Amino acid sequence: MCIIPDLSAASAWFVRLAFAFTFLALASGLYFVFHRREKIFKAALFFLGGAVLLQAAAFLALTVFFWCVPENRFITPLNTPRGMVLALGLCVNALLLGLELRRGTGLTFVFVLPWSLLLLAVPLFSTPPGLEAFSLQAKSALSAVHNALFIIAYAMFINAFGASSSLLLSDWELRARKPHEAAFALPSIGDMDKLIWRLVEIGFPLFLSGFVLASVQLYMKYSRLPGSDVKELGALATLLVYGVYLALRKYGDWRGTKAAWANVAGFV
Repeated sequence: MCIIPDLSAASAWFVRLAFAFTFLALASGLYFVFHRREKIFKAALFFLGGAVLLQAAAFLALTVFFWCVPENRFITPLNTPRGMVLALGLCVNALLLGLELRRGTGLTFVFVLPWSLLLLAVPLFSTPPGLEAFSLQAKSALSAVHNALFIIAYAMFINAFGASSSLLLSDWELRARKPHEAAFALPSIGDMDKLIWRLVEIGFPLFLSGFVLASVQLYMKYSRLPGSDVKELGALATLLVYGVYLALRKYGDWRGTKAAWANVAGFV
């Protein structure tokens, strides 16, 4: 065993702080949507950037904590439930931060950050892990690869859901008889449609690659193909909906609200 501070407790504290910063980013983003004050948007970006750093610190501290067991050295906790949730929350917030730094709409904060808070709530309200050797499944490099692909893909899909919800809200507000003045400061439907397409276009092949690798591992271990488990059926449904969306978007000219509804359905 290595003689170092309790990094599991440190990781838990980083999660608490990341939750607080994410909540403040959500509150600031919501305020910015209705009041369009530049200082508020900068504050939202500051809180979100702080949350990303704290989430990265939480994942790193958890990784080093597990490395105190010699058998765990140089293996990431991506194959553990806590590690997967931390990594997914980090990817969601980091991608959102990059998108908002580039586009500055503020509206996607409202639809994406609640999912980030939900992801952070899992390690926040669960018992920190004990110091023990990883199982054979947790040590699998193939599992780590397909989990990483799933995590990045889901981060893309969650942000695409936020962009789709923003597009639908923009369309609904602009069609209203007396739209709120904030509606005219919302992102253009064309820009959001392109963003949704780009996110899904990148996320879908990553998800498909992860699914193929997971299927190979499943067949090698249990000599069966996916389809008999709820999670496997959910993954197949995700592939089907997003695959249909990409095909209709490219060849059927599905754009705007129709494409946004397809993305919301695929995510849900």
